[in-house]
Amino acid sequence: MYILSNGVKITKKTYQEMCWAIKDTSKKYVYFLDMKTGKLIRILRNSRQKLVSIRKKPQSFIPLPKVSENERRKRFVAFVEELGIIDVPELQEHLSKEIKKGSSLKKLERILKNDPSGWIHGWVQNEQFLLAERIEEWITVPPLSAKKETFKKTQKQRAWMGGKLIEEPDVKKEKGTMKEKKFKHIGTTDNFKMPKWMECTWRRVPCGRDDCPICGRIKKDRQRHIERGEDPDDIQSIFEDVGRNLKETFEMIKRDSQRMSIDITNLENIQEPPEPEEFPFYQKVEKWNKEIFKIADEAELSGDWWINTEAAADLFWYANTLLVKVYRQLCNRWHIDNGDDYGDFDYQYTKYVIGECLKILKKSLKELISFDSTQKINLILVHDQMINLEEKIFKI
Repeated sequence: MYILSNGVKITKKTYQEMCWAIKDTSKKYVYFLDMKTGKLIRILRNSRQKLVSIRKKPQSFIPLPKVSENERRKRFVAFVEELGIIDVPELQEHLSKEIKKGSSLKKLERILKNDPSGWIHGWVQNEQFLLAERIEEWITVPPLSAKKETFKKTQKQRAWMGGKLIEEPDVKKEKGTMKEKKFKHIGTTDNFKMPKWMECTWRRVPCGRDDCPICGRIKKDRQRHIERGEDPDDIQSIFEDVGRNLKETFEMIKRDSQRMSIDITNLENIQEPPEPEEFPFYQKVEKWNKEIFKIADEAELSGDWWINTEAAADLFWYANTLLVKVYRQLCNRWHIDNGDDYGDFDYQYTKYVIGECLKILKKSLKELISFDSTQKINLILVHDQMINLEEKIFKI
């Protein structure tokens, strides 16, 4: 986070509020950062007396900048270009046609959200980086002149796991190599746990740490372009980064497969799992998901304030994440039932992610239900539906 020039710290909560506020184009509120407390202040635009009072103290209350829908749309267009070189050319084609027709960002996001690929999460994270960039540009110059808070560096813990390798004749050599690289043995594949940084691939707010393999890599890619005088958001820069990352991944897979004598050239016999719609249970969860966004659309049309809260942001994000992870778990179960141990390990981690999503969803819905909103009854209904689905989800 940041420390203002007067020594006041910007909390993680305030930072998240700012990320949401700078893209609020409703023109209903005006936002200011209180220099004394480091908190975000929201004033109704028609509260003229309050606004006049605040604006009389320009050194104490700093107006928040805005990220226009046009700027966000440009970012979205660049994101769509990236989809074509990953794995979803059909989705890219659909979105590209809508972009050429001049469709609104809201409609484009709805198309992406309804696509079973789950790339809506990629866009939301991409947008978060845009908002974070704009906040940094604003908060690090006068009159705020904030600096990033420095954290104590912790020793990185690296690890390796053993499985059948433990019984192999060259196990001592393998252990020696791992220790030289400062890895430590943490058990077998049966008790292996995903590293904490994997959560940055699905949590709404990633850690943002420089030493995170996910967030840190994105930051390094951006910094490299900036140092070369290039726009990190330019489509050519994006192509370069994705191409480099894919190349490094393929080279790593090739090296590891050769070291472990695994043949990766004969993969024709690997069975593809069914499409999402072919799983009846997926359709039930998808129906629940659509109910949530139907409520969101109603709240937006009626101008209900709760839709702009952190609890609402969590509800929308993790409702989508849950849908994607339910499909993934159905695929894992399908692989296991078909005698393919591919889904065995991923099954355990996906079960953990689903559990975390449900915890957050329960918390966000409980908070939203406590508000006296016109959607209260409908929020109670989707909460009850989720509870009914929960047991069946864990039984996948």
